Amino acid sequence: MNTKELVLISLFTALTIISSMLHFTLGPIPFSLQIVTVFIVAHLFSVKIAFWSQALYVIMGLLGLPIFASGGGIFYVMKPTFGFLIGFVVAAYIMALLKARAQKQNFTNIFMINVVGTAIIYIFGCVYFYLIMNFVAHTPITVNQVFTGIVLLSGPGDIILSGVSAILILRLEKVMKGSGRFETLHH
Repeated sequence: MNTKELVLISLFTALTIISSMLHFTLGPIPFSLQIVTVFIVAHLFSVKIAFWSQALYVIMGLLGLPIFASGGGIFYVMKPTFGFLIGFVVAAYIMALLKARAQKQNFTNIFMINVVGTAIIYIFGCVYFYLIMNFVAHTPITVNQVFTGIVLLSGPGDIILSGVSAILILRLEKVMKGSGRFETLHH
């Protein structure tokens, strides 16, 4: 990795940390603006930067830094919501790949990629939540309860954030292109 990539990875790791601290609890899930950071890094920078910024965030939290919405440490993997953090890493990677293959960056493409990323995050988050609750916490929960309590409660807000983020990403891309630095940072 070159210096620019390391700086951008560090910057987006820091932005993810900050966005995780801006949260409130909605049902069983802490709701934060982390997903917006994932959207932005996946659309504006390379697959490598998108993936490593989110992976570094998870690694730092597992090493004990209290940077997750509810703390940190290796035992955070036992929290039912840890699957969402895995989802951020996977979604950032896949979204950046999809963006790289897209013919053009327009609102519709960005929004659809954001929705795909949201779905990935929710798949990892909900499956992990179900497994931890049923097999580790021994607190039986049904698939329907997970779907109703997580997807139906938090999903609409994240879909709205997908659209708002698409508008923000288009504006940020325009500003970055105007500065002449976008192409060197994008690939």
